[in-house]
Amino acid sequence: MLEKKKIKINIIPLIDIIFLMLVFFMLATNFYEKRDMEFSIEKNISENSELKETTVIKIQKNEYVFENKKIEKISLEDQLLKIWNKENSKNFVILNDKSSEIKTLIYILDILKKNKIKNVTFANDPSEKK
Repeated sequence: MLEKKKIKINIIPLIDIIFLMLVFFMLATNFYEKRDMEFSIEKNISENSELKETTVIKIQKNEYVFENKKIEKISLEDQLLKIWNKENSKNFVILNDKSSEIKTLIYILDILKKNKIKNVTFANDPSEKK
């Protein structure tokens, strides 16, 4: 008579392989620190407010306006850095109109974050009609 051999499954090598893969992927993964930009949002900003030391950057119809002059996207970073280097405690107020796309705002935020510029406030454009 033929005896049937009992089949045994040994999972110990499988567990070893799983732990080796876990260690490999943990070592191969890059961990980044949290990179946030803090900002505050104001409901409205008036022209006669106490923000005398601020630089107001307006976004109107996807164009950047600084000191009542339109600025090209290419020269925006240079302009912001000139202002920031003059006085480090300077505040930036970004006025965004409703017709602008979000990518124009994100572009300014990228410039500010890349150059480690803080003291940024967002506000509604007071000249914009409701």
